[in-house]
Amino acid sequence: MRRRCEGILAGLDLPDAGDVRELCDVLAERQGRPIHLVAEHLPASSPCGLAVRTERFDVIFYEAGTSRLHQDHIIRHELGHLVCGHLTAPVLAAEASRLLLPDLDPSLVRAVLGRSGYSEVEEKEAEMIASLLLRRSVLARPPAGDGGTSPVLDRLHHTLIDPGRR
Repeated sequence: MRRRCEGILAGLDLPDAGDVRELCDVLAERQGRPIHLVAEHLPASSPCGLAVRTERFDVIFYEAGTSRLHQDHIIRHELGHLVCGHLTAPVLAAEASRLLLPDLDPSLVRAVLGRSGYSEVEEKEAEMIASLLLRRSVLARPPAGDGGTSPVLDRLHHTLIDPGRR
């Protein structure tokens, strides 16, 4: 699965963007489809993020009430669904549907989306893409210890890039 996901990312020829929003802009340009990022306070029973593909653009909804680092991971995970070809979003609970798409009847939203959820394989692929994108963003930052990174980024670099360094 890792090789497949690495191949998908290699085929997109993405730069090692440190900022996830820059990454979305580049990916949108490469795919010829705008990607809109929408922060929402999602119900506890719903996922932390949701990718929705429309005819003309993609929307990634992500949890507004969490840390920036977690939001960035959620966005990368949802990008994983988009780039892997998981084209539709899971069926929304009525409460989530009313929150995200208040002008549409929840039963219509469920019928249009037409899925009961992503498969376990799709979730693993999206998570692998998120991890690979995070690794690339860490690599794009200045090396740890040069004064240009935060302690959190230093720890991420140590964990993901150079685990043998002390």
